[in-house]
Amino acid sequence: MVFPQFSRNFSRNAGVSLRQVWRGIAPFLFITAVVLTISLSFGLIGGIDEYILAFRYELPFILLTFAALLYLMRPGLLRVFVAAAPIIVLYLGMDLYYTFMSSIAKLDDLLLLPEGLIVSPTWVQVGVWVALGTWSLTFLVLLRRRPRDLLLPLVLIALAATPPIIAFTAPTQFLKMANSRGVNIVPWSDRWTVALMGRATSLMLFAAAKNKAIGELVVLPMIDDPGRDPALLKSTLQNPRNIHIIVLESFLDPERFTGLKFVTPPAPPEFKALRKKMHVATSPVFGGGTAQAEFEILCGVPALELYTSAEFNMLHGAKTSCLPNMLAEVGYRTIATQSYKPDFFNSEKAYHSLGFEEINFPTVFAGNRSTYLKHEDRENYIFDGDLFSQNLTYVAKVIAEGRPFLNYVLGTYGHLPHDTDFKRFPPKVEIVGVEKKSQTDLAINQFYYRAGALADYLKKLRELDPKSLILVISDHLPPLDGGPRVYKEFAYSLIANDEYKENIWIYDGPEHKKLAWPKQYYAYMDFLLDILTEGRICQQTVCKNREPWTTEKIIGSYNNIMSRGAGIVRQPAPLMAAAPIQSSAPPQEAPPSQQVQ
Repeated sequence: MVFPQFSRNFSRNAGVSLRQVWRGIAPFLFITAVVLTISLSFGLIGGIDEYILAFRYELPFILLTFAALLYLMRPGLLRVFVAAAPIIVLYLGMDLYYTFMSSIAKLDDLLLLPEGLIVSPTWVQVGVWVALGTWSLTFLVLLRRRPRDLLLPLVLIALAATPPIIAFTAPTQFLKMANSRGVNIVPWSDRWTVALMGRATSLMLFAAAKNKAIGELVVLPMIDDPGRDPALLKSTLQNPRNIHIIVLESFLDPERFTGLKFVTPPAPPEFKALRKKMHVATSPVFGGGTAQAEFEILCGVPALELYTSAEFNMLHGAKTSCLPNMLAEVGYRTIATQSYKPDFFNSEKAYHSLGFEEINFPTVFAGNRSTYLKHEDRENYIFDGDLFSQNLTYVAKVIAEGRPFLNYVLGTYGHLPHDTDFKRFPPKVEIVGVEKKSQTDLAINQFYYRAGALADYLKKLRELDPKSLILVISDHLPPLDGGPRVYKEFAYSLIANDEYKENIWIYDGPEHKKLAWPKQYYAYMDFLLDILTEGRICQQTVCKNREPWTTEKIIGSYNNIMSRGAGIVRQPAPLMAAAPIQSSAPPQEAPPSQQVQ
């Protein structure tokens, strides 16, 4: 009798123990399966395609973080999903960002999330706030109450927080320790870094590399660049023509989609003449990041993102050596018209740093600021044609003053999600193979009206200011319905290095012999100065539309711009050589820790 009773008790206890073990490990098997599924699934449809090998670095940190969140809450099935939610959002967010934007998300991109939310549809904003509120409330309800129950999770939180804290506070030491274990940034590709090292691991590597670079920037000597000296511009400038730079949000050319059939023309007849003045150059971004394109256009260096994901966010109003400042120093009036909010990519402070004396925002967002741009619709971007007509009226007043000027205009009408007033702009373009009212359909139909408005604007602007330089640039291509995948599916003809960053641009103005057309956005500044001085400035310094710069010289010029704009004081060093420097290739991307020497 004793043995059967013992056997039953043993079996019962063993069953209870097994169930307890299963309850203990099941949540960790769940989160492991989820992150593996997300990674492998997105890899099949053009996502990051993380290697299983990367999880030897990634998984221990993910599980530690998951355990810390899990044990902060009282036992129950719901806590598993609450603890898993931030990790799932991280994985889905990075893959979706890469899929639609063709770029790797980094920790300081989180600073851009509020702006992304601001320009999102109302339903997206409501959804995000509801999701955050629901998660926070559920977490607080499930949170353990007794202090002794919080001891273990707090220890786990401290352990999980140690790597990111070291990455921010001691980046050099973090990178050394990581490198000694074979964990490092792949110099030639952010995507390969994530694929080989893992998502969370890469976030910490990128953050440490940027913090290390900022620390090094402070002690780097300030190298003067003669090509940015206003005195050089003044000595080579004989005819100070007015300059108009028009940057249009997501201004794509539908005719580049060779895989689409247009039953009706994608552009009005008046746009045909502009095609003869159309060129192609490579933007620093795809799908988003307007400020990156603006920075390259106005400052004449690549947007290297050494210290922040958007250079504008580091510019705090202190003057730096960009095109508007150079022109202001030789007597130009510098005017910016930004058709969205003053805090859009920190544009107000950034524009002051770049050298704009006057900045105009739409009245709905301008507050007490002086502005000529009337627009009271908070929910919708101002149509390009409405922006252009008001700008023409204002330009006429500025011309009457007789002082040369820079007229910089940023239009935001083509921004995702391409909301359209169909009463005012009924669809004009019939497309075979594209779903009605999809983002692709909306963007192409918007282009029809935008192209007509641009043609009319340039015609009237030329009549008003016949001797001026006019440059029209698209900031980047829109992500449409699925990022690069859509462009590949519809056979978009402009592609370089498997990236859809090539864009159309239009030049209307005087030319001189052997004019060199820019191929990169950071060459526009030198291109304009080249025309403005009839080639004289390029005889005394290196113009990037004519000759490539070395990586070292570009980084030196970039560092000067960023440090001055951020108010960072550095010691002077000998002049940067002004003689032409030959290079067989344009500067290649390198991680911040290797770029800043």
